[in-house]
Amino acid sequence: MYFLLVYVRRLAFYKDPEVQSNFSQPVSVIICARNEALNLRKHLPFILNQKYPDFEVIVVNDGSTDASAEVLKYFADEFSRLRIITVDASEKKGKGKKYPLSVGIKNAKHEYLLMTDADCRPRSQNWIQLMANGFSDGKEIVLGYGKYEKRAGFVNQLVQWDTFFVALQYFSFALAGKPYMGVGRNLAYKKSLFEKVNGFESHAHIASGDDDLFVMEAANKNNVAVVLHHDSHTISRSKENFKDWYNQKSRHLTTGTSYKKSILFRLALINFVFLLWPFILVASIILHKYMLVVFTLWLIKVLLQYIIFKFTLSRLTTGANLILSVIFGNVLMFLSVSVVFTNMIIKRDKW
Repeated sequence: MYFLLVYVRRLAFYKDPEVQSNFSQPVSVIICARNEALNLRKHLPFILNQKYPDFEVIVVNDGSTDASAEVLKYFADEFSRLRIITVDASEKKGKGKKYPLSVGIKNAKHEYLLMTDADCRPRSQNWIQLMANGFSDGKEIVLGYGKYEKRAGFVNQLVQWDTFFVALQYFSFALAGKPYMGVGRNLAYKKSLFEKVNGFESHAHIASGDDDLFVMEAANKNNVAVVLHHDSHTISRSKENFKDWYNQKSRHLTTGTSYKKSILFRLALINFVFLLWPFILVASIILHKYMLVVFTLWLIKVLLQYIIFKFTLSRLTTGANLILSVIFGNVLMFLSVSVVFTNMIIKRDKW
């Protein structure tokens, strides 16, 4: 209840600040793509046709072996703002996405950088403008929301709730002055800040972390903006089966042990208490003790969660079903614990 009232409440009732004049500094949009020909053909036009006065789009072709090069050439012939950088597999340094992304950032012409993925599309033609507006008032990092398409089935609901809970935490913490992560599907920051912290050097040995570990290192309570406007979202297609989603979740959680201890403690405490509730309820029934107190507190907690989640879901326009929040919340907590233990056994070093 403390987490809901002190942290999530800020997100549930957050209003994007009114910008007197739209931000108009040049922006470099950077996308890393490996064997993403179909996604590039489908999504790149949404980015190239953005309504923004001055921007370039850099696509780093990370050793693709499909038709990505041909697709990119086709768009480059039509759009002068598209720049293509090819990274050969033999020249990659370190693991994962960080090297090609660093190459893209190094070659960016502009100070303000906006990251997304090849399998994402902006929700509107105002995506760049809305995300860039976050740089007003001297901010150096802008956290955006990357949602997933709503589809039928249990796995999609699992993805929707997982995405929602992750966003719930990192947006709420950022608004409380304790930023610790963002998502590479929709993240902006200044090139000078990237250079100031030596890019991804401090965590180059970890395959993931080009988004969350960078924000963890470079962010502070004063230099981060949150942009939640519906038209600033990016949309991706989610994994369609449980195994693919579980592997993706495992890859994302490999960075968790590198978080600051204070953040790790808060996140672990939230998850622990969330997991503890079902056991407390069952124990009170079996032992026939404190049942009135336990059920009263649980009811207050559920009602409070329902109200705050309802407002938060409307802010993020997610496809998650509010009625199922309690069920999926507990399922995800158990799965997250499972993933953590799995990662201790299996080393994941591929992007």
